[in-house]
Amino acid sequence: MLDCAQAMPQTDSPQPDSPQPSPLCLLIMEDERADLQLIVRTLKSAGIIFTYEAADTIEVCQQLLNTQPFDALLSDYRMPGFTAYQVLPIWQQVQPEIPFILVTGSLGEEAAVACIKSGMTDYVLKERLFRLPTVLMRSLQEFALRRQQQAAMAQIQQQAQQEAMINRIVQAMRGTLVLEEVLQTTADQLHTALKADRCVIVQPKADGAMTAQYVSAATVHRAEILGYTCPISTSYRESIDQGQTLQVDCMGQISRPEPRTLAQQFGIQSLLMMPLLYQEECLGAISLHQCDRERSWTVNEVSLVRAVADQCAIAIHQAQLFQQIQQQAQREQLLNQISRDLNSSLDPNYILQEIVECTGECFGVDRVTIFALDPKYVHVLNEWRAHEQIVSMLDFKAPLSTWADRLDPNSDVFWGRVLHAPRFADTVEPSTYRDQVEPSQTLSVLRVPIFIRDQLFGGLVLQTTTCYRTFTDDEIRLVERIANQAAIALYNAQSYENLEQLVQVRTQELKEEKIISEAANHAKSEFLATMSHELRTPLTGILGFSNLLIKQIFGPLNEKQQQYVMGITSCGEHLLELINDLLDLSKIEAGKEELALETMVVEDVCQACLSLIRERAYNRQLQLILAIAPDVSTCVADHRRLKQILFNLLSNAVKFTEVGSITLQVQKQLMPTAAGDRVMLQFSVIDTGIGISAADQALLFQPFQQLDAGLDRKYEGTGLGLALSRKLAQLHDGDLTLQSEVGKGSCFTLCLPEKLPQALASGPEMESGNKSWQ
Repeated sequence: MLDCAQAMPQTDSPQPDSPQPSPLCLLIMEDERADLQLIVRTLKSAGIIFTYEAADTIEVCQQLLNTQPFDALLSDYRMPGFTAYQVLPIWQQVQPEIPFILVTGSLGEEAAVACIKSGMTDYVLKERLFRLPTVLMRSLQEFALRRQQQAAMAQIQQQAQQEAMINRIVQAMRGTLVLEEVLQTTADQLHTALKADRCVIVQPKADGAMTAQYVSAATVHRAEILGYTCPISTSYRESIDQGQTLQVDCMGQISRPEPRTLAQQFGIQSLLMMPLLYQEECLGAISLHQCDRERSWTVNEVSLVRAVADQCAIAIHQAQLFQQIQQQAQREQLLNQISRDLNSSLDPNYILQEIVECTGECFGVDRVTIFALDPKYVHVLNEWRAHEQIVSMLDFKAPLSTWADRLDPNSDVFWGRVLHAPRFADTVEPSTYRDQVEPSQTLSVLRVPIFIRDQLFGGLVLQTTTCYRTFTDDEIRLVERIANQAAIALYNAQSYENLEQLVQVRTQELKEEKIISEAANHAKSEFLATMSHELRTPLTGILGFSNLLIKQIFGPLNEKQQQYVMGITSCGEHLLELINDLLDLSKIEAGKEELALETMVVEDVCQACLSLIRERAYNRQLQLILAIAPDVSTCVADHRRLKQILFNLLSNAVKFTEVGSITLQVQKQLMPTAAGDRVMLQFSVIDTGIGISAADQALLFQPFQQLDAGLDRKYEGTGLGLALSRKLAQLHDGDLTLQSEVGKGSCFTLCLPEKLPQALASGPEMESGNKSWQ
């Protein structure tokens, strides 16, 4: 094919980076040397880059056209021994896709029209040879455009053919839900459309082997191929599963022995195998065979088969989904039926018989049994058989000692787990099989345990006696659900008479456990309160003596002694804070904490708390901000406890903030309660510190919980401050809440009622376990 752009005349000064056009290859029929040179000079003077071959006999012309491609044929009208009319059929037969231009000395108008009608492209008189470059370029462009149009038309026809075939297959899919009809129609359509000798659709069987499930009806020896295991798809299974197309133009390209043997057996010379892939799952493959010749499969043919394969994969997937839905519906129907039957009676024998009958009819096995274990024996309780000729196991009873492997939890055949044995004889000892299994003629077994309150009751067993059977995962799960239903029904039946007594016993046990728990909790609080007092008394003495030493009343201390005494004082004060927190927490939990309520100015309390942490904040270059809403002036609370809560929150904010600011914000907020809307004061401590993760927030208000609990702690503290602060807030009929995000700081909000209930405002003794102030 000639690209028109390559036939353009060369410019006087081409760009250095522009690709140079390929030279034209011309065949010039001329017996006059002077005329030939004149034609060549004319083309070169027009800047056309070309090579040429000259012929002065018809034999040389035919030989060149048969052996070498040309871009155009230039011929004199009349030469000794032959004319251009004699060259015309050779050109039309060998290279009709190139222009045929007459370059002649004289030609009448009638003769020119006759030449054009006979098929020649154009003509140029030698006396006007300067027109030859224009005519040549115009003819080349016309032929190039014609070739493009022909290629486009061929492509359109191929696309139309492809779309028509896909539409036929889609219509077949819509016209029936029978997958077999859809796939057989697909095989027949591809066989006809691609003119192949054979179209085969292979699909995997239960054992994974690819077999020929559908063969085009026009295939010779079709019956011999149906059901045949395909060695080619088996040998290249990994590639097919990955969605790779197997395209073999010549079977000599295949080196693997099994595919070569199959090709020889069925006379395959060329092969195209397209996987049926849906969501990365291989559902089979379409295989096209050419037997009469070797064949190069074109891109359009491969594209067509791929499009058809995609539609087939969708159809197979939809059919599988429909089948799964039907199976699921049948299973749910079976479970519902079993559930209704079991709930209709509390008779264990009736329940077990219904289970074996429903299970046997659903799964189509030969025998279903339910066995039970007692301290000495294993015996069959109920049985269902497909017909009377099947050996009955209803009277089976054997000592547990003969089934030691079934009682071992580490054994593969332990009664407490599912046993799936498509060949049951392979799972038991030969002697046991001969004595106990062989008489029952059992071939395949699916056994599922039945547990009642975590105790192994026995099992539900499905057996075949006429053929081997492999149960699917879905079937196994369904039998497990049936066994669970049986366990529930048996438990209900067994426990019906004793249910009320069991409830009463358990209720009494819970009451006793609650009393013991409450007593233990109270004893703990009493112990902590007592021990805190006992510890604080000597600690106060230690701090008093150390303070006297620091003041050097009884004589001077050297630098080392002062350092040690300061350390004793610091440790003592830290320990005293811990003991005070423990004492406060214990008093609240024991219900002995009392609040001294009073009306105070909010700004004075906030300024007092900020003054306590100002030096530490200054040392860490943190900005302290106080923001009090204009409508907030006073509050009612225990002055000491309110300062304790705010100081604890501000101190924590300083501790966990490296840079930025700490804001104490106070505002009113209307909050809904069970008794109606209530005005609350919100004291919010907002920092720009490290923040707290959601997991840590859940534990933060528990005693002794800290952000960096562990061996390598970065921040000091006892983990009691926030727990104590929240309990103190709740004593005020309020709460302490947190909003935080890691790396973006935290906001602790203390909510207190603007006006306390009259009973609380009058100063009664409050017990945390008995407060209801709304």
